[in-house]
Amino acid sequence: MKISEGNSSLKASDLSNSENNVTSYSLVPIRENGHKEPLFIVHGADYDILKFNSLANVLDDDQPVYALQAKGLKGDVKPHETVEAMASQYISEITHITKEGPYALAGFSFGGIIAFEMVKQLKASGKHIKGLFLFDSYVYPSYFYSHPKKKKIVSLLYAVGQLGFMGLNMFSSVSNFKRRVNLLKIKFSGLYLKLKHGSEKQYQLQFNRSATIDEMHTLAYKRYHIIPQNIKVELFRSTNKIYFAHDYKYLGWKKIALRGVQNHILPGNHSQMFLSPVVEEFGKTLQTLLNNED
Repeated sequence: MKISEGNSSLKASDLSNSENNVTSYSLVPIRENGHKEPLFIVHGADYDILKFNSLANVLDDDQPVYALQAKGLKGDVKPHETVEAMASQYISEITHITKEGPYALAGFSFGGIIAFEMVKQLKASGKHIKGLFLFDSYVYPSYFYSHPKKKKIVSLLYAVGQLGFMGLNMFSSVSNFKRRVNLLKIKFSGLYLKLKHGSEKQYQLQFNRSATIDEMHTLAYKRYHIIPQNIKVELFRSTNKIYFAHDYKYLGWKKIALRGVQNHILPGNHSQMFLSPVVEEFGKTLQTLLNNED
C-alpha cells in the first residue's frame, strides 16, 4: 500500500482495536506485506510522510514499512503537548502491528527525538529493540537541560549561532544563496497572509495544516529533557550543512547513545535524503542494517 496525498492526514490508517477501543490517529501503512520485522518511521517537524515512499521503494519487497503521522494536523483533534505523550501514543499504535517486537524504529529530523523517546519507553516496559535509525536528527543543546531558565539561555545562545551561520551560509555558494532567498520569500509571504487572514488561515493556505500543531509542538520541543540511554544509534547524516549544529559529527548523539553512534554519511543536504540518487544508497545501507541488526 502506498501513501497518497488523500490519505496522509489523521484518518490515514483508521486502525482500531476492538478490545480496548484504541483508535489510531497516526499509523500509516506504506508497505504492509513481508515477513521481516516492520520498520516504523516517525514524521519530522515538517510533518511530511509522503517522502518516506521513496525510501520504502528501494528497500526489499518483503520489508514492511509504516509511517507515524502527527496527531492534530487538520485541527480536528488536539495535538500532543509533550514529546513523551507523542511517543506513548505512537507506541500504543505500533503494538497493533507487532505486540512484542523486536522494534525497528526510525525518525527523520525532529522525528528522531520522538523515536528515541519511544525506544526509552519500550525498553522501560521490557520490550526488545532491534535498532534505532536516525535520519539527520539533531539533539538541540537545550534538550540536555531540565531547568527552564537554563533551557532558555542555551536556546538563545543557539539562536545567535544559527543567525551567524545563516548569514555565512547564504553567501557560501550560488545554490545556498538561492535557497535562502526562497526561504525568505516563503517567510514574507507568510507574514502577508497572516496579516490578511490570521495565523490559522495562513497555515492552512501555506502549509495545509493547522497553526495549533506548530504552536503546541514548539512548546513540546522546548520542554523536552533528553536522558542518556544504554542504546546504539545508527545515524544517517547529510554531508552538506544547511543548519547550524554544535556537533556536526554526531549531531549531539554521542553523549546520549551510551552504546555508541555509527555514522552513515550521505551526499547532499537535509532536504535531499529521500531524493534520487541519494535515496538508493540510503536504502541499501538501511536494509543491510535491518537485516543484520539485533
